[in-house]
Amino acid sequence: MNLIQVIINSLITSAELGLIAIGLSMTFAILRFANFAHVEAAVMGAYLGFLFNVVFGWNLFLSALFAVALMGGVGCLFHRYIFKRVAGTGDVTPMIVSLGLAIAIRSGLQAIWGPQHKIYDYEILPGKMVFGAFITFPQIGILITAVAAMLGFYALLQFSRIGKAMRATSANVELAQACSIDTEKVILFVWFLGTAFAALGGFMIAWDTQLDPYLGFNLVIPIFCAVLIGGVGSIQGAIIGALIVGFAQNFGLAVNFAPLIGLFGLIDVPADISLPGAYKPAITYLAVVLLLLIRPTGITRKEL
Repeated sequence: MNLIQVIINSLITSAELGLIAIGLSMTFAILRFANFAHVEAAVMGAYLGFLFNVVFGWNLFLSALFAVALMGGVGCLFHRYIFKRVAGTGDVTPMIVSLGLAIAIRSGLQAIWGPQHKIYDYEILPGKMVFGAFITFPQIGILITAVAAMLGFYALLQFSRIGKAMRATSANVELAQACSIDTEKVILFVWFLGTAFAALGGFMIAWDTQLDPYLGFNLVIPIFCAVLIGGVGSIQGAIIGALIVGFAQNFGLAVNFAPLIGLFGLIDVPADISLPGAYKPAITYLAVVLLLLIRPTGITRKEL
């Protein structure tokens, strides 16, 4: 096992998951429901990037910028014409609505683009060797983009007027309204920012791997598990949860279990026993179970 390579792969996975998990935690902190359509919005953003990059012929950076901004607007439309209409009906109704929207988005993407895998059009540059580990140009771009986006969001949340309004609304909507905060505008901004983060994360994942309509289906488990581990509604927790899920997945697949199984010499085992890639969801579930047994509320409960 190349330890440095596993660490780099884990950081890349965590960066991709963290961008989407931040948006999901952001919307939950204020809207108080599990938005299953959030992950499919990430895939929708990735397809918009493909439209601009491959169909329209724009460069990759410009395609990502327009896809992220456009998906932020789509998130506002989701709020105004769908979720605002079911506000105040409890937690279950918005969740079921989001599940239906997720299925509609996935089916619509497959109807438009087909089930085939797609890749972006960009100049393929040679990767770099870092302490004996290999990292590609897209992976370098993903790490830089994710760190910059997270730091920018932290600065927005802590030092800007809208960030303070978001934190106040998350803590107590009625009290925020009593302090003359326009909570409707805050909620609209949260939808814009949260969906934009989802689109950015989806674009990064598609850039690193490939794009297909069922990408969201494969992401929903690790994203929700990252949010659960970190603490539902916590931005810091979403980042920590994404790191835990990313490292658990990559180390779980890289570890050779043969020495452990043959520790007592009771049975003969092959020299290498590793888990196949199909066991990634099982590793994620195991990480969730172990951590929630220790801390049922998640690692942190601080909201926004």
